[in-house]
Amino acid sequence: MTPRDDSGLTLVEMLVTTMLIGVASALMLAGVQNVNRVLTFADDDNRGLFDAKVVLDRLARDVRQGRSVLCDGGLAQLDDASSADPNCASHLQMWIDYDSDYAQDPSEVVTWRLARSEDGEHFDVIRYQGVSDTQGKKEATSLIVRTLFTYNASPPANASEVTLKMQYDALVGRGTELKEASVSTRLRNKVG
Repeated sequence: MTPRDDSGLTLVEMLVTTMLIGVASALMLAGVQNVNRVLTFADDDNRGLFDAKVVLDRLARDVRQGRSVLCDGGLAQLDDASSADPNCASHLQMWIDYDSDYAQDPSEVVTWRLARSEDGEHFDVIRYQGVSDTQGKKEATSLIVRTLFTYNASPPANASEVTLKMQYDALVGRGTELKEASVSTRLRNKVG
C-alpha cells in the first residue's frame, strides 16, 4: 500500500474558504455603501448651506443699500400666473438709489423672485435689476424650497427692516432633510 498524498484541498475546505470570502466581501460592500451614503448626505448638506448663504448674503447687501421697499403686488414667480403675491411675502422688490439723487429711476428697482427649477421640487433664486429686466441673474440654483419675506411695518412700503426665512435642501431623494435659514436686515439708507 502506498502512502496517501495530502497536498491538495478537500471539497469541504474549499466550501469553507469560499463561504468566508463571501461573508468578508459582503461586510466590506456594506461598509463601502454606508460610507458613500454618509459622504453623499454631507455633500448635499454642504451644497444646500452654501447656496442659502450666498442668497442670504447678497439679499442682505441689497436690503442694507435700499432706500425703500416697494411692493408691486405682482407675481412671486413670473412663470406662474397663479402665484399672486399682493403682500410681497414670496418676492422682494426694493429701490436702491445707485446714483444717490433721491429720485427713484426704473433702473434702480431690484426684485428678488423664485423660478421653478427643472426638477420641479426646487426653485432658482433670480435677481432682477430694473423694471424692464425680464431675464434676471440666477443667484442660487435648484436648492431653495420656499422663501418667506416679512416686514416690520404694514404695508411693506413703510418697512425699515426685512426678514427672509428660507427653506432649503439639496438633491431630492438623497436623504437630506429640509433646513431653514434666515436673516433680518435694516435698510440703512431708508428715505423718510
